[in-house]
Amino acid sequence: MVKKIGTIRAVARDTGLSTATVSRVMNGNPKVNPDMRTRVLEAAKRLNYVPNPAARALSTAKSKTIAAIIPSIEHSVYAKYITAVEHTLSRLGYTLVLAISNADLEQELNAAEQLIAMGAEAFILTGANHNTELMDLLNRRAKPVVFTSVFDAACGVPTVGYDNRQIAFDAVTFLQDHGHERIAVAHGPHHESDRTVSRCKGVLDACLGKTQPRFVDVALSVEGGRDAARDILTASQRPTAILCLSDVLALGVMFHLQSVGMTIPDDMSVMGFDNLDWAKESHPSLTTIDLPATKMGQVAAESVVARLERSSTIASVALPAQIIPRKSVMKTT
Repeated sequence: MVKKIGTIRAVARDTGLSTATVSRVMNGNPKVNPDMRTRVLEAAKRLNYVPNPAARALSTAKSKTIAAIIPSIEHSVYAKYITAVEHTLSRLGYTLVLAISNADLEQELNAAEQLIAMGAEAFILTGANHNTELMDLLNRRAKPVVFTSVFDAACGVPTVGYDNRQIAFDAVTFLQDHGHERIAVAHGPHHESDRTVSRCKGVLDACLGKTQPRFVDVALSVEGGRDAARDILTASQRPTAILCLSDVLALGVMFHLQSVGMTIPDDMSVMGFDNLDWAKESHPSLTTIDLPATKMGQVAAESVVARLERSSTIASVALPAQIIPRKSVMKTT
């Protein structure tokens, strides 16, 4: 038999307290007498009373809900990041609502409008490139917002993440230090990601005055990585290393190279970007760049909650990335 759902009035009658006091307890007000808090919580449990978030939002103008919009859930780098956001918000008494934009700015705008209608109090967005109409909407509604997966101290919106241009520069320098002068770069579609654009700029910076890299624009998927490898192997002068601006692409590249009988890294070195969970288990283990996805999610969530709870300024935070040398890259000299 399903237990009947209780009401705030039933809890008030049971405890002999006012509905206002019960509401303060259920909303976590720290000024409530501890004995009263205990009485209310015990009665709420006994009577099967759980506050309705929508009703609370209407009465207090606070839904305790934070929205995050990400381009995709197909790759585990986003899963790691969103898990950190959700765990942190839950610890702080907030709920995460998530939307997927499919790397489309109009879809992101539509999702934001719906999330605002649901009562989202603040937004965590991926990247720094967003629809002007979206930013105007968030400003008009006074919704705190933070950009993640990028760091740009000069950005007009707080950013929590990393310098994609510098990280790519460091990756190419790492390959050059291992004797690789001819480098190919596999990356996802430019138009879908400002992070990809920044990473490609970092590659060019590192190759300034040296052998220019070959860029291959493919779908951000394992099959896209296979396509990139096929394209790269048609070059009259093959590179000695392939830098993939995503581990997902690196996996496809490795699959194709091995399918045509090439040995990694003896015949071709491969480097990734993300340090996904499987990277250390691949054969050979993938040299890649560890991006602080978990820390980024935690910091972004804590920042927007601090803004909502204490009117704290959201500061831009640069998080370090680290090259993880493994067995897929070899020295040529």
